[in-house]
Amino acid sequence: MLRRSVQRAAPGSDKAHSMCALRVLHLFSNSKWTGPAEPAHSLALGLAEAGVSVVFRSSGYTKGHHVNIVARRGAERGLAPRTDLALGKHRSLWRDARDVRRLRALLGPEGFDLVHCHLLNDTRITARALRGRVLPFVRSLYETDPDRMTPGEFALLRRARRVFAFSRRMQAALVDRGLEKEQVVHVETAVDLERFRPGADLTSHRCELGFREDDFVAGIVARVQPQRRFDLLLDVADAVARECPRFRLVVIGRGSKLERTAREPARRRGLLDRVVFFPGYFQGEDYPAVLRALDVKLFLVPGTDGTARAVREALACGLPVVCTRRGMLPELVRDGVTGHTLEESVPAFAGALLDLWRNPEARRRMGAAARRDAEERFDLRHQVAAVHSVYRALLGETP
Repeated sequence: MLRRSVQRAAPGSDKAHSMCALRVLHLFSNSKWTGPAEPAHSLALGLAEAGVSVVFRSSGYTKGHHVNIVARRGAERGLAPRTDLALGKHRSLWRDARDVRRLRALLGPEGFDLVHCHLLNDTRITARALRGRVLPFVRSLYETDPDRMTPGEFALLRRARRVFAFSRRMQAALVDRGLEKEQVVHVETAVDLERFRPGADLTSHRCELGFREDDFVAGIVARVQPQRRFDLLLDVADAVARECPRFRLVVIGRGSKLERTAREPARRRGLLDRVVFFPGYFQGEDYPAVLRALDVKLFLVPGTDGTARAVREALACGLPVVCTRRGMLPELVRDGVTGHTLEESVPAFAGALLDLWRNPEARRRMGAAARRDAEERFDLRHQVAAVHSVYRALLGETP
């Protein structure tokens, strides 16, 4: 994991020469650790490791007694985010107007070559602050479902000099909605391939969760909310358990609606603590260890991070993934190769899981293919190189 402090490369150093001392401001308008936070941090850290001078500003506005998790975790990783702008997640007439004035005032003295926005409101603020200026801005677009975006959001993206789209579907939709083809750049999102790697000792990971070596364990990583289709998930678990006595479903996550949405329905079906388990939320190295205890990863509905980081992490751990066809999931999971992408029905999901239970060799083959695919597509170095190449090309263009 990258932990080096973000600094500008020393003048005359090889890195400074190779990067022409690019100085880039990254903006992240949220203080909570939402889906896009980790990929935004990782990209900024990767660019800094490569020699780009990166300044990362995250939200300085926290409502009530909430802790600024983005700033805290950024500091722990060596990113040292600045919080001198409010950068609220949602629009605010007076906070945003003040941020526009402050941003305009600091852009010149701090000598930035461009601004890299990560979320909707920091893009709004940047677009206003840069009116009448030649300084370019770019945007990382973590939304992968064009149907969830408003016309106003598409119009705002047209003002960015480049948009990094993580989904081919979104890339095509942006061009259809009026962005120039060369304005939209597809990049793969990254995973920490060292942290998320296949585990050699399956037995010890199983024991830590209280499962036996001969259990067939499927897991889902998701915030427990009604829209995440836990009704379908529990019906599938019920159907699979009727034919596979050692089937175990692990729900990794939490949520204020967990009891009503998942635990109580599982209890009514007679599945709680017999087939369906809720071990909670895992952090640090405990989380990849839990993934390594699974035989199969399930995923139904993308949440705040449309790039489905939990799916990419599972693939990196060498797990076959069984998922729906929502959002960019069919782009991540190669049907029949690294897992299965299915219609949202109990027979489809139950049939796929039972096939994988009956055929351990197919699981092994898919898991190995998943890891190879992750190494080819999700290496942070590839993303850093692609983004840096766009930076350099952009600064060579006539505004």
